Amino acid sequence: MVKLEKNEVRVAVFILFPVLILLVFVVLKLGYSFASSTKDIYLKVDSISSIKNGTQVKVKGYTIGRVVEIIPVYQPALHFLAVMRVENEIAMYEDCTAVIQNQNIIGDTIIELRNPETKQELLKEYAVIEGIEYVNLEALLQDVHVMLATVTSTVGVLRDISLDSRSNIRVLLGNLSRSVETVSTVLNDSQKDIIEIMRSFRKTAKTMDEISTELKRHPLKFLMKGDK
Repeated sequence: MVKLEKNEVRVAVFILFPVLILLVFVVLKLGYSFASSTKDIYLKVDSISSIKNGTQVKVKGYTIGRVVEIIPVYQPALHFLAVMRVENEIAMYEDCTAVIQNQNIIGDTIIELRNPETKQELLKEYAVIEGIEYVNLEALLQDVHVMLATVTSTVGVLRDISLDSRSNIRVLLGNLSRSVETVSTVLNDSQKDIIEIMRSFRKTAKTMDEISTELKRHPLKFLMKGDK
């Protein structure tokens, strides 16, 4: 066997030790644990526009893991499974929810895990959770911008209609005023006729009342008078 000199051993250790430290750091950074203190949970999402590898997973603001892989699934329709590597020490239960949201206005996206009010069995490894995505600020601002543009356009249209129809409104008001005057004149002119008509109605009503009274008192006499 070939014996290594002390200098060669030292050089090998000097080279390999930093490489080993770097590998351990990378593995831990990616969420792996040599003590099996983590477990993988799948997050089902329809789009990966808001999450990526390295997205933090939190519970009540405390970081318990991160996304280590995103797997596309093509059946029955295209969706994605984000592999969340989280700590085993944090108790998560079945039917928990995963809310995808921003930490703040300019912060990165995070995944907030929330336990259900009624706790059941502990969440097992490789379980699948449906992701609930909050509307991010950028999409909200875009919707507001579209709404403001629509309101501005509508105001412009109303302004044009107002300018074009201003003369028509004046003509309409003038015609309405003249119509009111005409109706008032007709009522004034026909006031006497209306009074006479009311008098005739009163006389007719009085006559009918007398006939009705006579008929009730002497029905046969009234009928005999009718024959004659």
